[in-house]
Amino acid sequence: MDLRVQEYVVAIQKYGNMTEAAEKLFITPSALNQQLLKLEKELGMPLFTRSKRKMTPTAAGLAYLEGAHHMLAIRQEVYTKLQDMAECVTGNYRIGLTYDHGTSVFARIYSTFHRQYPGIQMRCFQMLVPEMLEQLEKNELDIVFLLGGCGETWPGLDTMPLSEENLLLGVPRMHPLAKDAPFSDKPLPAFDLRLLKDEPFSLALKKSTMRSQLVDPVFQHAGFEPDIMVESSFNGFLEQLTSQGICCTIIPESQVSDRQNVAWFYLEDQPRFCFSVAKAHDYALNNALRYFVQLAREDAKKHLDFPPPQS
Repeated sequence: MDLRVQEYVVAIQKYGNMTEAAEKLFITPSALNQQLLKLEKELGMPLFTRSKRKMTPTAAGLAYLEGAHHMLAIRQEVYTKLQDMAECVTGNYRIGLTYDHGTSVFARIYSTFHRQYPGIQMRCFQMLVPEMLEQLEKNELDIVFLLGGCGETWPGLDTMPLSEENLLLGVPRMHPLAKDAPFSDKPLPAFDLRLLKDEPFSLALKKSTMRSQLVDPVFQHAGFEPDIMVESSFNGFLEQLTSQGICCTIIPESQVSDRQNVAWFYLEDQPRFCFSVAKAHDYALNNALRYFVQLAREDAKKHLDFPPPQS
């Protein structure tokens, strides 16, 4: 099913210039330009307006691109069906992994997946959710793991929930508000976060979905800006700083490991943190990827799923 011309036009739209689009297509910019000129001559109208910095689709270009995306989606769906008929013995897939959650789940399930589908190759890319969404939109990833607030919608994506958990406030045991806190395997009741307004915090990166959708609103509701000492994507590092009495932190419940040196509390707003797998609406999953998602769901339910605080 030869749809190279459609792929060319879609790539020009995605990357906005000939040079980057040609690089992704493994052809020269001049060859790509000749293909576009030939198509525009055939159609009798330009598909892009050209400038030094960016190529922008014209009205005719947008109409052509709508059809091109549809044709490429049909091809992908047909190939998926053929792969399933052939029992999906080979294939190469690109997986977007979130820090901590995505990487830990993948590490635990991949050997089981590989035993079932030894001919399937997976290339993994670890990045923040906003970066993965951009890569998914450009079809540079096939499926991705997402982290965000429960109920969050992701336009243009089909999401498959895996687990839900609480965000917890960690306070060093040497702190006056935590030194008398009981040792418990379960989080302690929430207290007024404003009591920590003068304390330093270590938090997730500002551009992460955990910060923008969950952590920042917690402080906004408390009415103060936290004194942020460290930002990191690694929850273990945030917890380690708190264990040493350096600062307070907020991390997902599944990432808590040190209850000896840190007292963990629910937050007053009771924010829930959701973990899911996502794909583009028009991307059809074959049997192999459906099995991969099934394994991820079973693993997340076992390791990353926690009930909400009891009222």
